[in-house]
Amino acid sequence: MKKNFAVLLAFVLCFAGCSEEKVFVPERGAVENGIYKNSAFGISFSADESWYYFTDSEIAETMGFTAEELLSDDFENILEETEIIYDMYCVSENGATVNVNYENTGLVYGGIMDEKTYLEISCQQLEAQAGDGIVFSRNETGTVEISGKEVPCLFVELEFSGVKFYEIIVAKKVENWVGVITCASLSETEMEELVGRISFE
Repeated sequence: MKKNFAVLLAFVLCFAGCSEEKVFVPERGAVENGIYKNSAFGISFSADESWYYFTDSEIAETMGFTAEELLSDDFENILEETEIIYDMYCVSENGATVNVNYENTGLVYGGIMDEKTYLEISCQQLEAQAGDGIVFSRNETGTVEISGKEVPCLFVELEFSGVKFYEIIVAKKVENWVGVITCASLSETEMEELVGRISFE
């Protein structure tokens, strides 16, 4: 009887261990030969010599971490406690920018929120920022082509202090995390070229 119980207990413990799901935590992307790539999300951005990628220290400052924290072995634990991670930021010689961040939508919303819903919520949040010198002339969801597929996006045109800015924001979801790529420029005609530098695996 004891032997049968021990076998049963071992089976239950084994089954319980196998059924535990590992929580997905995004790894940091890397830049090599002018190409940023985050394999965990299957996102990449291809730049040329006219672009400057922020260093780890500059990204860390943007994220509110020190460079030591960003590069430490404990970074995975920091990620688990953080809602938004700024992973990449680059700027071209004419002032266009592309940045990539990852947002933890949580266990509750992560299961029901897709990329389109995320961008629709972002649209509403941006609209709430109107005023204080910010005027939106466009703030609506749509689609753009990335890697041969139509993906949801957010088109933004705004004016601040007499200067007009253009943005296209795209998102890619992996489990409870959403990877967000924001392309921004002072030139509307440049936006298509910026989006064309993005690839999804």
